Amino acid sequence: MSTISSHQGISHGYLSAALAKLTNNRQLDIRSVSPIGTGQMAESYRVEFSEPISQSSNSAKSVVVKVPSQSPSSRAASKITRCYELETSFYSSLKSHVWVNAPECLHVWYDAANDDFVLVLEDIVGATQGDQIAGASYQQAVSAIDELVKLHAPLWGSKSLGDFAWLPTHSGRTDNGGGELLRSVFPTFAKRFEGKISSEILLVGERLIANIEKYNAAFPKIVTVAHRDFRLDNLLFATRDGEIDVKVVDWQTVAALPGVSDLSYFIGASFNVDDRRKFEQDLVSCYSAGLGKNKVVLELNELWSQYRLFSAAGYIMAIVASVLVKQTDRGDLMFAAMANRHGQQMIDLESEKLYV
Repeated sequence: MSTISSHQGISHGYLSAALAKLTNNRQLDIRSVSPIGTGQMAESYRVEFSEPISQSSNSAKSVVVKVPSQSPSSRAASKITRCYELETSFYSSLKSHVWVNAPECLHVWYDAANDDFVLVLEDIVGATQGDQIAGASYQQAVSAIDELVKLHAPLWGSKSLGDFAWLPTHSGRTDNGGGELLRSVFPTFAKRFEGKISSEILLVGERLIANIEKYNAAFPKIVTVAHRDFRLDNLLFATRDGEIDVKVVDWQTVAALPGVSDLSYFIGASFNVDDRRKFEQDLVSCYSAGLGKNKVVLELNELWSQYRLFSAAGYIMAIVASVLVKQTDRGDLMFAAMANRHGQQMIDLESEKLYV
């Protein structure tokens, strides 16, 4: 269980100033602060006030405040991955250019010199966080893929992506830095998860690391805005009028990347092996249809080939994140599930044939 942060962003003074336009400069009185979520790179808290934030009839009495992790290892990892800079930049300059359903940002602040930040977001009352380990229902997956289309379609192949100088771009190039990082952390990953990941899948990981430059070079050239960690733990689900409503959170890894990478990552991580085999072709078709409705041209055969290639994306995330961020019992269970699921996805789809 997280302890309550002592960060300046979790204080009545800071929040009163940050939300002054909503409160009409009224001082806010904090009634309770409680940790929420399962994130390991930052800390999120539900802050409840004694009175509604504004005088409007439907005004909320709580917000979600996100601040840096209290773990030294996670803080160090954030500097390597720029995750605090990326998430705050998404909310401040990119969110308005895509259609994805993400929480409303009420306040954003980032200090580059100290890699410090505060995000104040709307509290999605009544929603339930997805469970990476338990997995998704088919209906949840369809609703989540609708959100992927809303994220990817608006800037698919757009030259305007270059206007966001802070946005990392990964496409059709050798990423030597990423390869070096993977090679440096894989021995620690393999030792920690020995016995929790099958020997066959560990061998898949070894071959992936050995050929990581070829894998990166096989990327399609056309990119869009990609979440890069689009999985159940980063999705909030609510049922409204019989429909599943999804909010997408945790934008710490956002980048310009081939959109199908998010799709393969999500499907591979969201189901046990049998259910993934059962659902994946239908779900890929749902994504294809959604792109088509938004005039994005990507032939289904090419989409399927990219889907096969990017089955490795979740395995790579499991390797890197499990070593860099603070270690928790649930985190280890999640990373083991990701590695096993994505490793088997790579085997089933013969993804190595696309880059070796």
